[in-house]
Amino acid sequence: MRAKDLMNTNIVTIREDASVSQLCDVMQAAHANGLPVLNAQGELVGIVTEDDILYGTMGVFDKDGSAVLVRDIMTSPAVCATEDTDVVELSRMLWGMRIHRIPILLDGRVIGVVTALDIVRAVADGTLP
Repeated sequence: MRAKDLMNTNIVTIREDASVSQLCDVMQAAHANGLPVLNAQGELVGIVTEDDILYGTMGVFDKDGSAVLVRDIMTSPAVCATEDTDVVELSRMLWGMRIHRIPILLDGRVIGVVTALDIVRAVADGTLP
């Protein structure tokens, strides 16, 4: 089984120049606990999670005290894979790096996301031997 067989293609992303307040609104509306972060050209530049919001915003403000931006708290670079990456390799990446989601790229663009929950679901459904 490959990433293309598991990935969620109904992905929600956030721009790196969005505020953390906007990020929280998007995550809440999407019922997501992590999002791929894109630059103005639509390229993946990082990933942001609930933990980044909780721990990354402590004491982080720019010089004039305005809102914290996603780029200030995101993890960069994001660990990513291609649609042909084997599920065993995806599992090793998730476990080895202690992460919960991997953006899937095609020609440098995010086309999906595979989460640890996607793999658990495939095992529970019997679609993953």
